[in-house]
Amino acid sequence: MKSPELLRETADVLEETEERIKKLTSLSLRRKQNALNKLREAKENFRKMASEVVIDNEELAEFFLKRAVRLKNATNNKSIEKLGEKEYMKDIDAILRYSRAIPYDFAGYMKYVNRAYKAYVWGMISFFVVTAFLPVEFKITSLILLIPIILSLLSLRKRGHSGLMLAFAAIPIPLITGALAVRAYLDVFISPTGLQEAAQGLGVSPSTAQAIAGAMVLFGIAELVLLSYALYMFYKHRHAFL
Repeated sequence: MKSPELLRETADVLEETEERIKKLTSLSLRRKQNALNKLREAKENFRKMASEVVIDNEELAEFFLKRAVRLKNATNNKSIEKLGEKEYMKDIDAILRYSRAIPYDFAGYMKYVNRAYKAYVWGMISFFVVTAFLPVEFKITSLILLIPIILSLLSLRKRGHSGLMLAFAAIPIPLITGALAVRAYLDVFISPTGLQEAAQGLGVSPSTAQAIAGAMVLFGIAELVLLSYALYMFYKHRHAFL
């Protein structure tokens, strides 16, 4: 495999870039220290992954090396004065993001992201099923969330950071809805009045209302468990998204 050697070369180039940054006069002291801290982390990430590669992705490793070389070549006072400090720091940030994402491309960590994605999909399906039998305001809420959820799913498949942010924004309301739904549907079993109201509201017999409530309790619990798991895993593996 060529990927380990390319990743080590990338780390070496970043180490050389560190030395160049120390000699710069075009960066403020605060930004210089910030750049050094980020480059040190990126360098260690690349160096560590070089010894842990299980998936050979030579093309991507070459891309990282080229970006590191480009950053190194831009690390001089003349280039930074031309680009501006902010643009230069964007390149530093990009290298750091790449270094944090490499376990998902070279060490097989994408399996954890895929599990979170599946949990998110099924959790949202459960959310829409549960709201189908709730009052109209819950149905309206689910329709409002439909577009952001679809957009987040499309972006998450491409490991887009915007999809991750949309998922973080979309999950809380279904979690609250799921908790309220479980409580409401359980009331059908606990309270005779609740059973009667449910049967009348659905226009079905009490036994059918109980069957529907039982199914909705299961969907509500599934929604809570799956979306909580997805939220936790997406946050834990947030660096996979670029």
